[in-house]
Amino acid sequence: MTQQRPRVRFVLDDLDVDVPLGTRLIEVVDVAGADVTFGCRNGTCGTCRVRIVEGMNNLSKPTPEERDFLAALEARPDERLGCQFSIHGDVSIDYIGS
Repeated sequence: MTQQRPRVRFVLDDLDVDVPLGTRLIEVVDVAGADVTFGCRNGTCGTCRVRIVEGMNNLSKPTPEERDFLAALEARPDERLGCQFSIHGDVSIDYIGS
């Protein structure tokens, strides 16, 4: 039995990409060419901040460091750092930036 591949929807680009389960968003963007900018690529600059339109529960959990950083940015509950999560189900993403 084959496992269904999660679909990542990039709202800004009107782009859908099917990815292997557990793929990091940063890898998807690098391959698909979606419009999400990454600065430091390790969760310390906020350049890759995204809004999760749908599917927040389909992402890996934020680390304490990511939660603290987003709190310092006064981010909304539907925001994540794109370089910090992997995908475990369908998700729709809108790019915000820093």
